[in-house]
Amino acid sequence: MNIAICDDKITELKETSATVKNVLSDIKIKYSIDEFTDADKLLEGKQYDLVFLDIELKNPEKNGVLIAQQLKRVNPDCIIIFVTKHEEYIDDVIGKYAFRYWSKPIEDHRLRKSLATILERMETITVETYYNKQNIELPLRNVIYITPEDKHCRIVTIYDEYIVTESFKKIREKIMLKNFCNCHGSYCVNLNFVEKYTKSSVYLRYKENQYQVYMSRRQYKTFKDQIFILGGEQV
Repeated sequence: MNIAICDDKITELKETSATVKNVLSDIKIKYSIDEFTDADKLLEGKQYDLVFLDIELKNPEKNGVLIAQQLKRVNPDCIIIFVTKHEEYIDDVIGKYAFRYWSKPIEDHRLRKSLATILERMETITVETYYNKQNIELPLRNVIYITPEDKHCRIVTIYDEYIVTESFKKIREKIMLKNFCNCHGSYCVNLNFVEKYTKSSVYLRYKENQYQVYMSRRQYKTFKDQIFILGGEQV
């Protein structure tokens, strides 16, 4: 896990860094951490899986919210956790850029509790595209649904669609985490994108894009149960 911590107050930066190192080392996750007191240096650096970002930076023209916007523009898959003593920014960030919004100092138990979700969001699969035989890595959280395409598989993501060489069955086996569910013999969907469903259809949405796939009677109860479980975990 490649991690960046950005805070222009060196004492608080070191405090956050120490907590992160302690938790990740304790649960034996391999990681590297880069520390920044200058947000410009953060933006010039490599792409990170996880960024702990202070909102109240010295330069008012480059506060944490604006830095988050730029980070997401370059690396949409970056997971951002805001750490701050200023709650007036919360409406600007919740649901837009932040995975979490924590008050300083960050608490050991909150990080431990969130790590399972963070690691799940970082899960990827490597697939070979059918037409040009290129290996690509797809973050599972970006996959909306999969469906058979002849003997192969069509993967629909928030950015593009891919026909891959492996079968629907094999891809389904790779992605069957708790957020994915079969709604039909020919469709496996990411429950995070489900907008509504009936006994015959599932409607998925990402921004302005909407998708409709089939629901089978046999899968309806299991699907409904999984939606309920996921909703309860996200409350």
